[in-house]
Amino acid sequence: MTPQLRERVIGILWVSAIIVIWSAFHLSGRLSVQFTLTPFDLTTLRVCVAGAIFFPWLLKYGLGGISFWQALLLALTAGPGFSVFAFGGYMFAPAAHGATILAGTLPLFTAPLAWWLIGERMGAWRVISVMMIFAGAMFLVLDVSESSAPNEWLGDLFFFVGAASWSLFGVLARKWNVTPLRSAAIVATFTFAIYSPIHLLFLPSGLLEAPWEEIAAQWVFQGLIVFMGSTLGYPRAVAALGATPTATAVAVVPAAVALIAWYALGEPLSAIAAAGVALVVIGMIAGGIRFRRRESPLP
Repeated sequence: MTPQLRERVIGILWVSAIIVIWSAFHLSGRLSVQFTLTPFDLTTLRVCVAGAIFFPWLLKYGLGGISFWQALLLALTAGPGFSVFAFGGYMFAPAAHGATILAGTLPLFTAPLAWWLIGERMGAWRVISVMMIFAGAMFLVLDVSESSAPNEWLGDLFFFVGAASWSLFGVLARKWNVTPLRSAAIVATFTFAIYSPIHLLFLPSGLLEAPWEEIAAQWVFQGLIVFMGSTLGYPRAVAALGATPTATAVAVVPAAVALIAWYALGEPLSAIAAAGVALVVIGMIAGGIRFRRRESPLP
């Protein structure tokens, strides 16, 4: 096997794993909030493993030239700013809405933030991509207005807040030239050290009531598989295949989640919602083909 073929195989394996991990993240998020643990608990479990692992690394290599307050802002936006609202949204809205809004609407927030904070201009294809994603998001909002599910609109609102928070994190990390590995270390360590004590002391928690199997499953999945897999796997796929093929491949996540949620969770999509998911996926693919700068990986 030639080195080029070997890299391609590695890239395909990693991007396939990322698609599975991210799809499972949204499906498990929808299931998790129906049990004992709260969104605040899931956020702590998400970062406790990585925080303990990255803490010695961060002590050795430092913050990479950014200030403590800049690092804290990165941690707040990518830590509780994303996780609490993402998991909280799943208390009210279906999995397909979460996957589509959290992953698909990032360009809606990233584009104006990047223009404002780093002066990044949008080309014609980027504008078309964002318009298609916006139209798809509005289809989902229309679906909520016609749905009889109580407070489903609140879940979608939480998803939009989580996507906006993650977009701000990505733009700030780019503005301050923070590498993916260092940004992951900062988010995990600062969130675990600062947010987790506040959560355990003052925020609603089900950790004392939840069965140990539920806690262990979330600890392993959210803390090890999702966080570490995204941190290590996405950059490795980009290195092997390139940013554009990787971003284009992971655009299938919202559609995959919608199909699995319909089959496994009994959450069928209306025609309006299905059209919204389709528009967002097409917009993501269009943006991935033409817009070659890599975004920060999610989740």
